Amino acid sequence: MKSNRIDFFKGSSLVLIFSILAMAPIWASGLSSRRAVVYTFLFAALSKLTNFSKIRISPSLSCLATFAFGSTLLWLERASFLHTPIRAIIIAWLVLLMIVASNPKLRKLVSVNLLVFGVLFSFLEIPFRLLTSAQSSSQFQYIELFRNSRADGPGALSQPVLNTNTNGLRVTTNQPSAPNGRVLIFGGSTTFCGEVSDQFTHPSILQRMLNDRKSGLIVENYGKSAATATDRVQVLKTIDDLSKDDIVIFYVGVNESGTGFIQRDLPVGLISKIPELGNALQKISKYSRIADILFRKFVFGGIEISDSSKLKAETDFRKAIEEAESFTSKAGAKFVPVLQANLFTRNPSTEYDQTLAKMYGNELGVVMPEMYERLLPVISNYKYFGDARAVMDNLEPSPYFDWMHVNAAGDQRIATFLENLLLEKSLIK
Repeated sequence: MKSNRIDFFKGSSLVLIFSILAMAPIWASGLSSRRAVVYTFLFAALSKLTNFSKIRISPSLSCLATFAFGSTLLWLERASFLHTPIRAIIIAWLVLLMIVASNPKLRKLVSVNLLVFGVLFSFLEIPFRLLTSAQSSSQFQYIELFRNSRADGPGALSQPVLNTNTNGLRVTTNQPSAPNGRVLIFGGSTTFCGEVSDQFTHPSILQRMLNDRKSGLIVENYGKSAATATDRVQVLKTIDDLSKDDIVIFYVGVNESGTGFIQRDLPVGLISKIPELGNALQKISKYSRIADILFRKFVFGGIEISDSSKLKAETDFRKAIEEAESFTSKAGAKFVPVLQANLFTRNPSTEYDQTLAKMYGNELGVVMPEMYERLLPVISNYKYFGDARAVMDNLEPSPYFDWMHVNAAGDQRIATFLENLLLEKSLIK
């Protein structure tokens, strides 16, 4: 009896370990923590049923069941995993883990190697933590030291409170309980607003402004790190209940201009095409100094510029905006494309802004204004478009942590601009 209990405990522990291992890269790629826990236990139940129960099925059926499980997961989370390579990797990873879990020899081999890897990684992580600081690539360490020492900028980054809702979206605070319409704001990390706590994101600030007007509208934050308009329009198309009472805002420009750069480092170029990789590095970087350094190096690599890359960026942007407007208008909703502000659109540019800009090299300050001149005509033909390039003008001290991300005062400016734009276009009262 005691032996049976030990075997049961051992089997359950192995199932849980392999289930956590199966879901870890999926969680890192963009799945919310709450949903990752649910899927982990579902995968554990499937593994227990197929490999450790009395009605154990054949390996081929086990793999088929895992394939079905992975496909269902990706369908349910289709807004988080848009790129075919990532979808294929996720399913292949789940099937591989199930094959390993079903074979005692493979299970033992993988378990031993994981233990060895964990020990070696820990030994490697320790000196990195002792010898480096967080966000410690040479460029960003320099920028952070500069920013933290200046009173004419936003100061040091704090530890903001970041929460996501059950749909995997950044929490927007003060949402009405019985809305009669929605304002859906799509964008990259400058919409996600990871530099501030939930209540200070510009979607949350706009929500409070709309509440004061008794508009009855609920604001949803569809921001995602490294996402472009091309990525966001695919997410928009997964919303099957869009209606005439909804307003769709695309707050874009920075990441779209970024696709006009030729990356010097292959991993950076790959991350720009598959944002889930950048999300994974960013999530893991909170727990690992090695991952933190890789994130800073690969996501923020050097740039080179070519006419072909700029033209492709403009073409991709035009196509994405056209698709977004078409999808929105077919549902009767209103489409509002907005060209966002960045460090290089700020006027007058302060000494802090100019010094910060120089830290990114000369190329960025040249290509960003040029790319914006290409993007503005694309969105200016739309009825409800907005030009927010001047939104940070004369704001003191400078709100910029880097060349695109801002503090709470900057987010207040963005929210005020969006409210005024919606009023000007008669989309709210």
